[in-house]
Amino acid sequence: MDTSNLTEIPSDLLADFRLESSEQFQRCEQLLIELEHAPDDRERLRELFRSVHTLKGNLGYIGLDKLMLIPQAMEDVLSCLREGQLRFDSLLGDILLLTLDHLKEQIHHALGGPAEQLSASQSQALGRALSDLAQTPTAQQTALRSALLQQLDPNSQPASISNPAHLDAAQLLNRYGIEPDADLLFFIDLMQASERRSHFWQGRGLRQLDLALAINQLGGEPEQPAQLTAAICLHDMGMAFLPLEVLHKDAHLNREERRQMQAHPRLAHDLLKRMPQWDAAAEMVLQHQEHADGSGYPKGLKEIETSPGALIINIVDTFDARTHERAHQALNKRPRLRAILEINNLAGSQFSAHWVALFNRALQQNPLLAKR
Repeated sequence: MDTSNLTEIPSDLLADFRLESSEQFQRCEQLLIELEHAPDDRERLRELFRSVHTLKGNLGYIGLDKLMLIPQAMEDVLSCLREGQLRFDSLLGDILLLTLDHLKEQIHHALGGPAEQLSASQSQALGRALSDLAQTPTAQQTALRSALLQQLDPNSQPASISNPAHLDAAQLLNRYGIEPDADLLFFIDLMQASERRSHFWQGRGLRQLDLALAINQLGGEPEQPAQLTAAICLHDMGMAFLPLEVLHKDAHLNREERRQMQAHPRLAHDLLKRMPQWDAAAEMVLQHQEHADGSGYPKGLKEIETSPGALIINIVDTFDARTHERAHQALNKRPRLRAILEINNLAGSQFSAHWVALFNRALQQNPLLAKR
């Protein structure tokens, strides 16, 4: 890409462009996350359109006209959403989020940064695909959106097709220097047996364990790795005893169902308390649904009152749920970018800001932790 004309632009103008673009990207990302929970919010759609339009205009202002294809295609989609010709859903939200990330990479490269992941021809194809999406009949939208998401993020292909870096429990324990004693092997067996209770859960325990141990390690191991392992293995054991119609319910839970769901940490806690050597794991299990701001359950504890292991489990549990919540369907896994953004947006409220920062570092140092 020819960027020689950028040398003629005053440095203060480029600095203003960088700052405003960063602010616009952050706001667009926030709006896309909010729209998933309020897809019919016309004001958010209008603000998103305005932000993308501003990004496009700023590109033209500093001479990066060649990068305007992507924001123009996004405008086409957003115009159809505003006019009611398209329906916003999680698939489309993920597509727009990944498209924004690609545009961000293009801008960084144009300003002297590393090359973007998509080639120029792939970027042009993406722009055309987005414009085509805006004109596609409703009946064909789901298949086209699914295909476009897989084009943007190959890791989002269905779990039955994609199974990278299969995890082995013994190797995982060895990597973190954990002695596989009889209790831990029993807990791992229980975890893997409970995963067969629901098709949503297959393989999640070892994914969560790998990430949790990595975060704990970066934080100086405030929790003994063996205790954290036990807690990860059993923290959702109580969920396995819920009726399947409650476990798999798509609609909002009623009062009794919510009570049953929120009681699940106590089952594994009570079982572990029968084994005194696992008291620390029992407390992590009981507290893993507590929030940093005190809005969680069962006791409404704040961050300072909650064990580090429970704070870690809250993050990895949410991250795995968000990235794999569609994996049971013939669609896609959620892009890890969206889950990372959501967790960072909730730092200081649902999640500990300290442990979110270490979560980010863990994924930066070992991206494979996010790709399984």
